[in-house]
Amino acid sequence: MVSLRRFVALVLAACAVSVQAADPVNPITFRQDRLGAVVVSVPSTLAKQGPDITLWLHLHGAPAVVEANFAALGAPGVLVNLTLPGLSKVYADHFATGVVFEKLVQDVDAIMARESPDMPRRIGRVVVSSFSAGFGGVRQLLRQPRAFDRIDALVMADSIYCGYAGDPAARRVDGELMAGFLRFARLAADGRKRIVISHSQQVPEGYASTTETADFLIRQLDGRRNPVVPPEAWAGGLQLLSRFSRGHCDVLGFAGEAADDHMRHLRAIGALLVRVQ
Repeated sequence: MVSLRRFVALVLAACAVSVQAADPVNPITFRQDRLGAVVVSVPSTLAKQGPDITLWLHLHGAPAVVEANFAALGAPGVLVNLTLPGLSKVYADHFATGVVFEKLVQDVDAIMARESPDMPRRIGRVVVSSFSAGFGGVRQLLRQPRAFDRIDALVMADSIYCGYAGDPAARRVDGELMAGFLRFARLAADGRKRIVISHSQQVPEGYASTTETADFLIRQLDGRRNPVVPPEAWAGGLQLLSRFSRGHCDVLGFAGEAADDHMRHLRAIGALLVRVQ
């Protein structure tokens, strides 16, 4: 098992890695606005986009890394990044009240209006993605009815951890902590939302891994995994071992127990984002 202190140190160090956009001939560039700790990345393609702009809110991951993945998709909207020092609690605390999320959407709307005064643009779809500790913020948002309804799609990149219910030795995923994710997954399975969940094979100490939480959701949906044999090679060195799909709900199990295997889910997050584009 990986100690929590060591795991966090490795993740924070790797989050600082910068990458470049994939297309050197016609690169998409970004102009950044800051709203406190939030970085709003406005793509150079904005002028070519229609009046309804998709807001892509990402929690936990260096803006340069997420921007590069977003650029590879053609930057279909505006990217908003919130990366805070610490564990999941800092994200949960940040979104403790619904006012924070609602004001964020309003502030991005205002930036869109300023960027294109001759063609009014507004936020349409909202996609929320999370890596690692960012799940604390997502779980908080899913507890808020207005935020839950406003979010069209979730991308959880090796990111849904959870405490255990009762004796930790029994390793029972706490259903109360998973309630928002389960409700969202059920709506996605029915085609009313979209969710993509990826996980590695890491086993953290004292709390449920992303594999265990994925298994919990699949069981609650009365589903089963389909093994991928031989493993399927994905971007960034990801190796797909299993998948579960129902409606617009996808759970993707990848190989790897090391910290770098965890980081692959951030570095290649575009391969997940494209599934909700």
